[in-house]
Order: sequence, then C-alpha cells, then structure tokens
Amino acid sequence: MKHIVKLITIWLFSLFLFSCSGTINSVDGTGKGAGHVYIVSEAIAKRLMMAAMKSQFNPSDIKVLAAPKLGFSSIVQYGIDKDTVELVALKAKGISKNGENVNGYVFSAEHRGTAPAAGIPTIDRLLAHIVIDAEALGSTAEFSQLIN
Repeated sequence: MKHIVKLITIWLFSLFLFSCSGTINSVDGTGKGAGHVYIVSEAIAKRLMMAAMKSQFNPSDIKVLAAPKLGFSSIVQYGIDKDTVELVALKAKGISKNGENVNGYVFSAEHRGTAPAAGIPTIDRLLAHIVIDAEALGSTAEFSQLIN
C-alpha cells in the first residue's frame, strides 16, 4: 500500500511540475496588429474567433466558453499530453486616428496543460490568424485600456 501511495504522489508531483501555461494577446505583441483595438461588434468578434479556431481545430471539437468570457476553447494533443487552448475577445477602449475614444475588442490566446510543444505554436497561429482577419476589416484604434 505504501508503494502505491508513493507512486501516486510521484505521479501527481510530475504532473504539476511539467504542466505549464502561457498567454499572448494582440496588445502586447510585437507583430502586425500590436497595440490595436479592433472596432467590431461582439457578433463580428465571435465570427473572427470562430474562423481562427476552425483553422486549427475540427469544428465539432470547439467549445463555447462560459460567460463572462467571450470566446472558444479546444484541446490540442501531443502524444499522451494535452493542452487546453482558449481564444477570447476582451472589451477595450482605444483612441481613434482622429483622437476620439472608441470601444472595441482585443484578442487573447492561452494554452495550459502538459503539451506546451503543441499549445504554444497553436496559440501563435490562432492570434496571427485573427489579427490578419481583424486588420482586413480596417477599423482599428490605438489601445488605451481594458474594460471590465
């Protein structure tokens, strides 16, 4: 019995030790779209996120996040390890080119689990996809602050 408890303890410790998470977003990035608020409706933000998610996951594997989060999640697997990937839209204020305060969204992608080798490149691709699509709409402003 002691041996089983010891093995379970080691297994749980290993799971916690090797689990990791990470987040990237369209505000802090250094690439195209960095620092932008996208002036789109909630419905358009959802469509942009779903298009990005469908580019990486089977549509039947995509789940809607529970409120108050606005976004989607899915699971990416690498061998026996898995990462949960989330793509969310965050309400934000921005300053338009003519100096007006505007409301819109910034996008954030997060991974967490035991498969960072799969999760990290997936969130990079998701954010790149959504920034390209959002930039194509042409309605952007300089990021000011997040709205709670």
